[in-house]
Amino acid sequence: MVTRLGGIFDFDNKSERLVEVLRELENPKIWDNPELAQELGKERGQLEIIVNTITELERGLADAEELLLMAIEEDDEETVDTVVTDLAHFEQRVANLEFRRMFSGQMDANNAFLDIQSGSGGTEAQDWASMLERMFLRWGERKGFKTELIEESQGDVAGIKSATIRFEGEYAFGWLRTETGVHRLVRRQSPSYLLRLGICLTRN
Repeated sequence: MVTRLGGIFDFDNKSERLVEVLRELENPKIWDNPELAQELGKERGQLEIIVNTITELERGLADAEELLLMAIEEDDEETVDTVVTDLAHFEQRVANLEFRRMFSGQMDANNAFLDIQSGSGGTEAQDWASMLERMFLRWGERKGFKTELIEESQGDVAGIKSATIRFEGEYAFGWLRTETGVHRLVRRQSPSYLLRLGICLTRN
């Protein structure tokens, strides 16, 4: 199982890259370029999460296997329960690694700006844009992001014409990047009536 995980998360290459990054950060001259040093420090943190987690999982699974065999041999139900609890914890750590693998794009870990523009549909479209603005703000709060309404242009009668929201937090851009494009709302009582909302996402 550990070997399979290592393959999925590119463990060997990341281990080698971590050694290279640590070597570069040990060079005193690296601090002559603060921007590069900061980027390498960030990369080190991301690599250490993967490499250290898989290393600890490998050790933990080996210990759990040995402990489970002993517990079965001694008919120790309490120890078996302990092993089951440990395995559930290991599974959660693997899930966290899988999340990071899914959000491995170059910009995914960054903060993000979300621009909302109401399209065709007049007041109804502006009202729809306002609803989406509130939805994204609440979503950001639930995710634990720091949200800030940078700009908002009120609609002629109701709703908003445009808004810009800043999301600050780990993987904000990764979570929001799929929202880029046009969002449409079709009223059931008038199937032919279409509202358009343009959403533009930029990283910070």
